[in-house]
Amino acid sequence: MKTTLKIIINIIKWIFILLVILFALATFMGKSYLQTFTLVLIAVSLAWWPEIIQKKWKKGVSIFSRIGLIIVLFLINVFYFKPEPKTSIYLSEDLKNELYSVYDKNLKNWPADTEDIYLETKYGKVHILACGAKDNPPLIMIHAASMGAHSWAENIEPLLKSYRIYSFDNIGEGNKSELKDALIYPQNGKELADLYASMSGELGIESCPVFGASNGGFIAQNYAFYYPEKVEKLLLFGPMGLTQLSGKSIFMLAVATLYPFDSVRNYVTQWALGKNQYVNKKYGEWFNCILRGTIPSIPQPVPMTKKQKQEMRLPVLLFLGTKDAIVGDAELAEQTAEDYPDIQIEILESGHIIAVEHANYVNRKIVDFLTRN
Repeated sequence: MKTTLKIIINIIKWIFILLVILFALATFMGKSYLQTFTLVLIAVSLAWWPEIIQKKWKKGVSIFSRIGLIIVLFLINVFYFKPEPKTSIYLSEDLKNELYSVYDKNLKNWPADTEDIYLETKYGKVHILACGAKDNPPLIMIHAASMGAHSWAENIEPLLKSYRIYSFDNIGEGNKSELKDALIYPQNGKELADLYASMSGELGIESCPVFGASNGGFIAQNYAFYYPEKVEKLLLFGPMGLTQLSGKSIFMLAVATLYPFDSVRNYVTQWALGKNQYVNKKYGEWFNCILRGTIPSIPQPVPMTKKQKQEMRLPVLLFLGTKDAIVGDAELAEQTAEDYPDIQIEILESGHIIAVEHANYVNRKIVDFLTRN
């Protein structure tokens, strides 16, 4: 029994040491060298204690001094090395400029007459890509997490004849929208819905279909719930807000931020976007820039409740991917989505960026759904 307990304690100790070393590596990459030194001392003190101290001092004193040193180093790390308040979602101006350059490059597939609209809001400036005849009925698109308004390029062509498209850059992420203060942003679904209702009003949009992918799907669902009179139809593509964001998703994105190695970011990019070659070729550079240069200021996408979904009577078209690492189990997502009274569900063999990976099929379904009475 004692032997088993000792083994368990040792396993826990070495796991903790490994975590401390990984954190130390992150602080080293962030050039906080003194903090790195204190963390290394913690790891060393946990793993090894000088034999001369053990021989010279009594066992109890030796153990007490070792624990005391670890506690002191830990307290120094917690209270002395407090991070500076975030002043921008960008890690540097150079990385921001690089992101903007890739953004402009990804606009080459948009219509030449695409208009850049900037709206001033309580949180800051919101950028919108607008295309299609101005006298067409409106349609709103809200992009996937970290993808940008430009990422709907594969889906706009069949809609241009019938709609005036407004593709929003979600504020608080790396794109051409800009927060006034990196610490002040919409904190939940209601505040996001209020923001989009306000912006729609400023654009003169009374009611229209709304597209939402990934985190944009979370925003779109909340917009439809809190402002049902403003959303005619809801189109969701691998949306957040159906299932809980997994611990693995949070861990993977955190690792890519903390450990800025090309191999790590490339791995996380492919994990997030899926393995489709076209998706990775088209948006891999953009997503890599996001991981390398930004720390978003956005709320966690808390799933809609069963009651909320049941109250939404509007028509819903939902696309889910069987290989979507972000949303997770497609069957579980399908089950929760069935709470919508009027929903059509399409499950495809796809990664997270379904509207790009299966653009031709998705576009046909979109047109059918929008023209359906």
